[in-house]
Amino acid sequence: CSELTDMSLGESVATIGVYAFMRCSGLTGNFTIPNTVTSIDSCVFWGCAGLASVTIPNSVTSIGVMAFYGCSGLTSMTIPNSVTRIGRQAFQNCTGLTSVTIPNSVTNIANGVFYGCTSLPSVTLPSYVTSISSSLFYGCSGLTSIIIPNSVNSIGSSAFYQCSGLTEFTIPNNVTSIGDYAFYFCSNLSSLIIGNSVSSIGDNAFLGCNEVDTIIVKCLNPPTLTRSFS
Repeated sequence: CSELTDMSLGESVATIGVYAFMRCSGLTGNFTIPNTVTSIDSCVFWGCAGLASVTIPNSVTSIGVMAFYGCSGLTSMTIPNSVTRIGRQAFQNCTGLTSVTIPNSVTNIANGVFYGCTSLPSVTLPSYVTSISSSLFYGCSGLTSIIIPNSVNSIGSSAFYQCSGLTEFTIPNNVTSIGDYAFYFCSNLSSLIIGNSVSSIGDNAFLGCNEVDTIIVKCLNPPTLTRSFS
């Protein structure tokens, strides 16, 4: 329904089904989800490029797979503290997103959630997230700052793939593994601190990080690696 420009949902609405507003590219302005809705299902706003903002109520506990995929008009997103899980690629290619607030209630952020969010400058991850999932910030070229909690114990494959805005990075002490291509072509990364628990670094994890001039490794036993800096 590409010519649909406005939609108001009543307070009796309990669920919004899969693909409900998919490719409704004419929807503009703010979309308010009623506080009777408990989850945002998969692909609900897929390709709604005209949406400027979406208000998510405290009744929502999960955000589904590709829920906001390609919503390039979104500039900010505040996730309420009722949400515990964000599904795979939920905000992929939201190229206009410049601000996102993730509450500490979120314990699971799936693969590729912020894939291709090229305008996102900074992110603070919740206190109870235990892993940075694969491709989480893939291609986030505008990312310059990220706060990682001590709860994180692994960095997935391609997690920061081509995050060319990063200039320094500290891997927390509880992280034990860094996946393949994790920092692939972070071309402006100049300073790297590897925490004292890292035991393995995946293939090509730092390939193309040609500006790195300072590496501090806190591990008593050097981590296992193959072609990480090739």
